[in-house]
Amino acid sequence: MKLLRLLSIGLMSAALVAPRVVAAHVQVPPPKPLVITAHNMTVATAGGQDTRAVARPGDVIRYALVFTNVTAGPVKNIQFVDPIPKGMIYVPGSAAADHPARIEYSIDGGKSYSAQPTIQVVEEGRKVEKPAPRQLYTHVRWTVLGSLAPQARVMAEFRTQVSEAPGDAK
Repeated sequence: MKLLRLLSIGLMSAALVAPRVVAAHVQVPPPKPLVITAHNMTVATAGGQDTRAVARPGDVIRYALVFTNVTAGPVKNIQFVDPIPKGMIYVPGSAAADHPARIEYSIDGGKSYSAQPTIQVVEEGRKVEKPAPRQLYTHVRWTVLGSLAPQARVMAEFRTQVSEAPGDAK
C-alpha cells in the first residue's frame, strides 16, 4: 500500500514538472492565387501616381492578371477569363501572357470563344462571315499551355480603350 502511495505521489510530481505543450491555433490567410489590377496608361503621372481619378473617353486601360501556383505540386489546365467592362473597347493585339498560352475572345457574353471571332452579315442577299468588330468583344480568355510549377506565376494582360464617359456605359 505504501508502495502504491509513493508511486502515485511520484506520478503526480512528474506530471507537475513535466514540460507542457500548449497548442495554439493561428490562422494565417492563404496567399491569393489570382490578383487582378487595372492601370490607366493614358493619364499623365506625377511620381508614378495617376493624376486623375476618372478615365475619360480615349484613355487606354491596361488590365493585368497574375496567377501564382500556391499548391505543393504543378498545376495544369489554368484558364484566365476576364470580362471587358462596359464602356470599354478591346485594343486589338494587346492580349498577351508571359507563359505560352492560347488566347481567345468572346462576343456573346462568355458563352463561346474563338481566336478570331466572326459575325454573319448579309451582303447582296447572301450570309457572309466577317471578323467581329472590336466593339463586340465581351471577354478575353487565356488557356495556359503545359503546367505551372509550385510557387511559379504567370501574368496575362490586355488593354481597352474607354469609349464612353463613366455613367454613360449601357
